[in-house]
Amino acid sequence: MSVICLPAGYGYSQTVVVDASDFLDRLQHDHYITDADRLDLSWVFNNTGLYIGSRSQYVIDVDIPEEGTWHLFARTHGNEESYMRIAVDNKLSDGLVGNAPMDVVHNGTFELQKGTVPVRLMQIDDGPVFDVLVLTKNKDFTEKDLSKHEFHPDVKLLKDYDIPEASSVKFGDLTGNGQTDFLLLTPDYSAIGFNNKGEQLWAWESPEEYSDRRASFEAPGLVWDLDRDGASEAIFWYYENGTEWLVAADGETGEIIHQAEWPTAPLPHAYNNFRLAVGNLDGGYPDNVIVYTDHGGQSNVSAYSSELERIWKHKEDKQKDHLGHYVYPRDFTGDGKDEVAVGSMLLSPEGEEIWNRFDLFYNNRDHVDSYRFDDLNGDGVDEMIAAHSEVGALVYDSRNGDILWQNTAEHTQQVETGNYLQGVEGPQVAFGARTYGNRSAGEHYLWAQVQWYTPDGELVKLWPEKPINGNPVFVKGDWDGDGQEDLFWHKFKMQDDGSGTLYFGDMVYHMFDFTGNGADEVITLGDGRLRIYGHRDPSTSEDRKFDPDYIKNRIANHTHY
Repeated sequence: MSVICLPAGYGYSQTVVVDASDFLDRLQHDHYITDADRLDLSWVFNNTGLYIGSRSQYVIDVDIPEEGTWHLFARTHGNEESYMRIAVDNKLSDGLVGNAPMDVVHNGTFELQKGTVPVRLMQIDDGPVFDVLVLTKNKDFTEKDLSKHEFHPDVKLLKDYDIPEASSVKFGDLTGNGQTDFLLLTPDYSAIGFNNKGEQLWAWESPEEYSDRRASFEAPGLVWDLDRDGASEAIFWYYENGTEWLVAADGETGEIIHQAEWPTAPLPHAYNNFRLAVGNLDGGYPDNVIVYTDHGGQSNVSAYSSELERIWKHKEDKQKDHLGHYVYPRDFTGDGKDEVAVGSMLLSPEGEEIWNRFDLFYNNRDHVDSYRFDDLNGDGVDEMIAAHSEVGALVYDSRNGDILWQNTAEHTQQVETGNYLQGVEGPQVAFGARTYGNRSAGEHYLWAQVQWYTPDGELVKLWPEKPINGNPVFVKGDWDGDGQEDLFWHKFKMQDDGSGTLYFGDMVYHMFDFTGNGADEVITLGDGRLRIYGHRDPSTSEDRKFDPDYIKNRIANHTHY
């Protein structure tokens, strides 16, 4: 809930806006968040509405900033069968809302005192959609007035790209001009290069053969300056004359520079988890390409030189997903060389197994969905913090694979660490706990919730109290340029009490110093739009995109998982 101060000339001093996100702390059964695309509408406030699929009601406390006559405007959506009522300070509004296509209507006038009053969504039937209500002293308030005040005042839209359907997007300087460009991978593994302005540089179209198999999983790609000439190469899966290839192409033209046969069994095969990452296996500049392929019954981790000459290959005869969804090159020993984490296993820079926990997690049901790395116990060595699917929240000792702690956290899908919570020892661990809906009953399939833990595995808080629909990720970075990292999840900036405040209309996708001003920007991806958001007034400093470790760990080696 927000109090928005509007410019002089409106005839009133303040407006109170209550949007759909204000009710998400206690999401009821058969209620879910929705947006303009799902509702087939041109605009939804904050691109976030609340579909109310049962008669369960809501009540929240709203702060009224000053005494006087306040006008209620409600923006809702529905049909002639659906409806709801709003009550302010225990007084019903003038009539039903949520019984017509999306619109703003004047819904009552209330004499209110300064202070806190209850606002209720009540008398609900047949699935209306609540978008936003406004309490204002301006009786002539319009939708145009409302549209000026979307999202948090800290948020500024910096870039808005109209893009094809994307399976994944990789970022880097493809043209060598010091700006951030991007490589878009489509669901069928086609590759398209774009410059910073959003202009297409080149495109390679994947063949239709086997395309239906490829479209179910995140497409593999990487942007990295292999030859250190200041312009990054685009590295991706390629198909020609019945053969699959790993290729490195000129970032600006798409011309293939290096190629090697893709490290899988011969076609036809499944395309389960194909991922690329950049690693540093010799202690110098990180110019190794690490390829993870899971094509059903066999998984391979392969390492290549900057010219795509294969250095080593590690093979495991495992079921789909057993080794997870991504490969994580990381220096755990401090010798300047990356070990390679994949699933519940750690490989040396030479590709030799250091340890595995296949004794305990012996089938693909217990796979690692994602990893983060942090020194939780202060011993100077990073632990491996695993979102371990049905196993839950789990932390490995990176030196030997010992389990330091484990806790139940639904199907644990995402994880991030850092110092975010007030009054809680850090670094805290935030796990994304995923639950599944009954699709045969018309429920959304994927739901999620943040579970906060102390460094030693004690559960601190759940937010929201009940899961909300979606399959969101965490992103973190120095949002306002003050040197402290902030955490974002779904559409929300996480606060120091562990709750979230709505910041964006689409789910967050990535976060790094896109513009080069020293602060980190949030990237959202959804409905054919790639958007870059920054703090409205950040503290600026040097561009961090010239630091190979920052580029490697914070930009290039990025995955939905």
